[in-house]
Amino acid sequence: MHETHQPDYGTGQKKLGIYIVGLIACIILTIISFWTVMANALTKSHIFFIIYLSACVQLIVQVICFLRLNTHTEQGKINVMSFIFTGVILLCIVIGSLWIMSNLHYNLMADYLD
Repeated sequence: MHETHQPDYGTGQKKLGIYIVGLIACIILTIISFWTVMANALTKSHIFFIIYLSACVQLIVQVICFLRLNTHTEQGKINVMSFIFTGVILLCIVIGSLWIMSNLHYNLMADYLD
């Protein structure tokens, strides 16, 4: 008999438990953000910090639980490195764009004030 070989995508085996954990964690993080805004008991900077932190944690939860990004296999390590490389490139594009827009704004305002 021929043995069918499943390709290794580096994601490991599918298990329902990890999806349920990810779903519950994302719901809790969303409720925390929603409650923080609706309660209006903190300063705006504290609210912004809690929402930002919750979004970052939720990104990590979704990458681990739903994309199943891990380093258990060689292909998984390649996937993690590709993900990090993509993040660095996006960060460079966003920071570079903000820098260019800031310089344009400064130069336009300098011309306007003269």
